[in-house]
Amino acid sequence: MTFLTILFEAFMAFWACIAFSVVFDAPKKELVFCGLSGGISWFLYAVLTLNLNPTMATLISTAVVATFSRFASYHRQAPSTLYHIPGIMPLVPGTMVYNTMATALSGQVLETYSNILLGLKLAGAIGAGSILILALPYSFFEIIPKRQKKAKKRVKAKARP
Repeated sequence: MTFLTILFEAFMAFWACIAFSVVFDAPKKELVFCGLSGGISWFLYAVLTLNLNPTMATLISTAVVATFSRFASYHRQAPSTLYHIPGIMPLVPGTMVYNTMATALSGQVLETYSNILLGLKLAGAIGAGSILILALPYSFFEIIPKRQKKAKKRVKAKARP
């Protein structure tokens, strides 16, 4: 897989996650960040699968997207699920479920079990990567201070008689 192919796929994941967010009525000002989380997840997954197995790549990608979601949530003052759900959508093992059903219907028992196990491992990696980051306290994501100029101006304006 070439680097241009990976970039193209990440670009398409960006737009697919924006479309997913539009369908589920995300605020318009947050659509770019929703798409960015999906693009990041797929880019990272594609790069990591060059050297790692798909389960590990999914776990790391999900953890990075969950971290991005929490930072975006803190700085954009929106729920983290707004960015997290579109971000993990490209990682959901839909192809594995399809392959499982196709091999089950064709009577290939061992390959069916293999596909089931891989699909469960990928889904478990998404769950574990999400929980690892989402379980951290909200204050952990205050590492980068928010811009508070507007809040200070409002406080000064209210203090004046």
